[in-house]
Amino acid sequence: MSAVSATRERLTSAAITLHHPLDYYFDKFLFAKKTEGLKPRTLNDHESHYRYLQRWLVDQYPTLKLDEMTADHVRQYVGHMLTEQTLYTGHPTLQSHNTVKGLSPATVNIRTRTLKCFLRFLHDEGYLQADLASRVKLQKDAEDTIGAFEKEQVLQLLAAPNQREYLGFRDYVLLTLLFDTGLRINEALNLTVDDLNIANKTITVRASVAKNGKSRVVPMSKRTAELLATLIEENREQFASRSPSAVFLLNNGKPLTYNQAYERIRLHGEKAGITGVRVSPHTFRHTFATLYVMNGGDPFSLQKILGHHDMSMVRKYVLQLNQRDLQKQHAQSSPLVGV
Repeated sequence: MSAVSATRERLTSAAITLHHPLDYYFDKFLFAKKTEGLKPRTLNDHESHYRYLQRWLVDQYPTLKLDEMTADHVRQYVGHMLTEQTLYTGHPTLQSHNTVKGLSPATVNIRTRTLKCFLRFLHDEGYLQADLASRVKLQKDAEDTIGAFEKEQVLQLLAAPNQREYLGFRDYVLLTLLFDTGLRINEALNLTVDDLNIANKTITVRASVAKNGKSRVVPMSKRTAELLATLIEENREQFASRSPSAVFLLNNGKPLTYNQAYERIRLHGEKAGITGVRVSPHTFRHTFATLYVMNGGDPFSLQKILGHHDMSMVRKYVLQLNQRDLQKQHAQSSPLVGV
């Protein structure tokens, strides 16, 4: 069984794997993307999003061939996502968690972008005559708002882990690191001892780990540096025979995974009684960026710290400032201050 087929079998909740005439071309697309060096998580996104499309095609157009596909078929699928599909359609365990029909415009846009990438490949490679990708438009969503924790919620979250236990202290260090640096969760979980310069209070995010494929150096506070040094020492004492290079470990010395970290963070949010905002790894990144701007950090240094290739995402963080934030910022920054 090929790697592609194995992954598809894993993603399918039905006992029998679904098939559609377009599968052949998607296999070619996925192979091409692998040779281009796309990260595993990006490849998984392409495949899971294709799975949603495939299920719809099997139901609506089971015999549709590539040369028969038109922009109308694609628009019908986009309409299906907007009005009929549920968030966890086809998921083996989470499907029952959400029965609301219609995905949010933001979610539809995420899936439409991967679909456009697939369609663009088909056209560029000569498999598809029409350039359908250029005719598929993204949804006009309301101005993106990015959830962030209030400062009080940050303190509540940091107080949630039981630091007297190894796992609790590890989680406390991870939460502190995310709040202090704005690292993506996968960047944090893939840190090794060699990536940390405790003396200079800097973290090197390797190109192989960074989402944009470019390495960067991220500053951290003295407090975070001290906590990381303490955690590394604990790792060496507890797992001396294994000499672990990863920073965030399980009780057995193996690296902490994304799903495990996500669940731990969710549980700490429940313990802290956090409501009104999603307690997820990415919310920490949003909180760091919003508070960085609130505390007087300039957008250009923020862009560099976060590893964004342009200012568009940073602009969204600035737009997060509410009226109270703006008044506080104005009181600190007005030219009349001190006059």
